[in-house]
Amino acid sequence: MLALNKKDLIGINQQIGCNGKLHNEDSIDFALSIAKQNKSWLYELSYIVRSLLVDHCFEDGNKRSAIVVIITYFDNNNMDYDRDKLTKTVWNISKKNITDINKLMRLIKNAIVP
Repeated sequence: MLALNKKDLIGINQQIGCNGKLHNEDSIDFALSIAKQNKSWLYELSYIVRSLLVDHCFEDGNKRSAIVVIITYFDNNNMDYDRDKLTKTVWNISKKNITDINKLMRLIKNAIVP
């Protein structure tokens, strides 16, 4: 199972060309605490994605960071994905401020190619 930490997420944000400064640190701390509970990878990922896209945990680059995090989880779980669906999913979650974890899991799972 993939276990990202705050340092990993800051590094991802910096890799995409942003400064890695946290805007809503409490949100990412909560999301990472959920990830430590050893739930399913999709459940963990959904909390991290919500922190990035809805709670805007970074000053900049939250959507790009979310895409990299999702791809990292997909790769770690040997899942193929549709890039266009993934991009549209991230955009829709952000635009509609979707907070329901079950809905986030369904949307993210929808980008996986069977």
